[in-house]
Amino acid sequence: MPRPSRSITLCAALAAAVLSTALLAPAHAQSASDAGVLKVALWGDEFYSKDPEEKANWIDQTVASMNAHDLDFTIFAGDTKSGSSECTDQAIGADVQAIFNRLDMPTLYALGDNEWVDCHRTNNGSYDPVERLSYLRKTFFTAAKSQGQNPIDVERQGTPGEAYSENSRFERDNVMFVALNVPGSNNNLVVTDKQCTKKSDRTQADCDAATAEYEARNPKNVEWLKESFATARENNDAGILIDIQADIFFPFELSDGGYEEDFLPTLDDKNGFTDFYKSLVEETHNFEGQVLLVHGDSHYFKVDKPMIQPDGRSTANFTRVEVFGSSDNSWVEMTVDPKSDAVFSFQPVVLKQ
Repeated sequence: MPRPSRSITLCAALAAAVLSTALLAPAHAQSASDAGVLKVALWGDEFYSKDPEEKANWIDQTVASMNAHDLDFTIFAGDTKSGSSECTDQAIGADVQAIFNRLDMPTLYALGDNEWVDCHRTNNGSYDPVERLSYLRKTFFTAAKSQGQNPIDVERQGTPGEAYSENSRFERDNVMFVALNVPGSNNNLVVTDKQCTKKSDRTQADCDAATAEYEARNPKNVEWLKESFATARENNDAGILIDIQADIFFPFELSDGGYEEDFLPTLDDKNGFTDFYKSLVEETHNFEGQVLLVHGDSHYFKVDKPMIQPDGRSTANFTRVEVFGSSDNSWVEMTVDPKSDAVFSFQPVVLKQ
């Protein structure tokens, strides 16, 4: 998806800085080996550099940093390459697997639009996005295991390697971790001529096929989300983490009246995130524990509470983390303590470039 304008980004960054300061927890002295407390890396939108040497250095630095921490696993929020590079098997498959396999800990991977939805662009090689999605499923999701050289068991929605197998989840220490295929670029829903042909040679038939893919996957995403919340409620989980790529709030930022006047009216049948968002709101309001949404897409780090209730208050048990973007190779260290009130707390790990 396109990035926000500089003015929007600067304003949002200032607001995010205030919110992040209030929500970020200080460095936690307790190690991940202590019972009931997890250390998890949150990252995504990584390794976009076109310069091979710079890209290799960034990968080395990020991998070394994560391996130097006592992490239980990582959560990757999609986009393993830029939106203007070719979607070859090597770029979206082998290269990514090699990075995940260099980490000492497993990774839960949510697919991003740069890996498949936007592959129709001419500068991406004019690939068929539906074919690229099928390739990703057969490359990353052929077993009930996470990514990495030391994978953990996960539950998959679809038959491994087939449709919807990318939707996954696992439970650890009274917290549910869920990954869903909810990518940017309107969730692969094509409703305008611009969405169909911008930077692309797609025909109307191609765009109709993309929309058909969305129409089949969208209810499966909602089903997986609801089932995951139901399981978390049944198990009396203290929290649930939802990992997606898309910034479903984009380009909305908190402002006086903006939620009701600007954001909610856009939740119509042309918005590929409407059903998912409304289901997330409903499930959050019916869950006693903490809900954390982790995503990328808009390329700047923030921690906030953007789910607003009808009376104007934020939803107390809902928090959003947007991971660092492509201009950084930094990541977020998350502490998960099911015995704490907040359950999830955060400390950015800022790497020098």
